[in-house]
Amino acid sequence: MKRLFIVICGFFCIGLALAQTNPFADRLPEAAREGEELFGRNCQQCHNSRGKGGKAPQLVSGVWGPGGANSDSYMYQVITTGRPNTAMGSFKSSLTEEDIWRIISFLREEGRRVKAAEAKNKDTYVPW
Repeated sequence: MKRLFIVICGFFCIGLALAQTNPFADRLPEAAREGEELFGRNCQQCHNSRGKGGKAPQLVSGVWGPGGANSDSYMYQVITTGRPNTAMGSFKSSLTEEDIWRIISFLREEGRRVKAAEAKNKDTYVPW
């Protein structure tokens, strides 16, 4: 019975995490500027500058980029709780909730910038 209660609580907590939305959605550019500095101090050593990948995966295209499979709430959950069996640890004791959302805002804005730059380069590419 106790085990069932723990499992139910776990699913409830995951559901809450997945239902979260970015409180900075209405002022994303401002939050992204603040998130860029936080990213540099906390994430860059593994994910490289501006999230383009290094020792850890890139975070600005593919499933992490704009329109990718990972929602903001999923990103929040990963940053907060970490990822088991990987080098990605939990940041819930070192970053505030607002700071985590600022980092996500930065990654989303950077992803949009990267996507626009790639589209521009694709339009100007002339194969010989």
